[in-house]
Amino acid sequence: MEFTKTPDEAGIILFGAAVDQGTENPGCSDAPSKVREHFDDFYFSETAGHNKIFDKADIVESETFEKTIDSIFRKTVDFLKHNKKIICIGGNHSITLPIVEALSRFHERIGVIHVDAHPDCQIDYFPYGDVMGAVSNLPEVKKIAMLGLRNWSKYEYESISQNPKIKAIPMKNITHQKMCVIAEEIENHFEHCDVIYVTFDIDAIDPAYAPGTGCIEPGGLTAREAIEFIQHIAKNEKVIGMDLVEINPNKDINDMTSILGAKLVFEFADALVIK
Repeated sequence: MEFTKTPDEAGIILFGAAVDQGTENPGCSDAPSKVREHFDDFYFSETAGHNKIFDKADIVESETFEKTIDSIFRKTVDFLKHNKKIICIGGNHSITLPIVEALSRFHERIGVIHVDAHPDCQIDYFPYGDVMGAVSNLPEVKKIAMLGLRNWSKYEYESISQNPKIKAIPMKNITHQKMCVIAEEIENHFEHCDVIYVTFDIDAIDPAYAPGTGCIEPGGLTAREAIEFIQHIAKNEKVIGMDLVEINPNKDINDMTSILGAKLVFEFADALVIK
């Protein structure tokens, strides 16, 4: 991964969304800068790619949550006009909705891969607790795959079970399968989509590897499983971008979570297919 001085030189635009608004766990706004600090920990990606990336710095909070979300939407639209792939470092999970809404201005058949310990479809916890409920209601979002689920309400369980858009793969179904097999299964779900967007909540990963987050959920993905999944899925030509959310440096131990976050961004960026 190589950083450029202008977006014209790059195939990927990186930006941060330093947002705490809309959540009960402040601290995620510090994640974009903290994750960036650890990019230099890695000389090469494991795929040894040389994709070029331009850093557009951070979108910061406005005086109200509504204005912040609108700012993320408008600036993401501007980034997408460059016809580049995008990576966003959050911030809490509420940032995903305006990014997908921005994508919907350019694409009519969107698939979303949601890697998370929770479905985030709890209607009384909008925005961050119902972000995927809101995303699933966008008419341009045709399919959603959820990976890593292991804690949900009865309402969420029934909601995703009855939604034909959604394919859910809970953690108990992952333990005895290779990540490449699971990734291929997910890719097949998006056969009729034009683009695929990945939203990755760090709490999908077991807290033994990623303790710096607001929701500690035992029994998650290992760091290796998460890396392998990201490496595999990024090679799909339909994949247009990713956000990485819910890293909270205030709750971290020895920067473990921020370092892993930097690794995930690094591996995803270098595995992306850039034309």
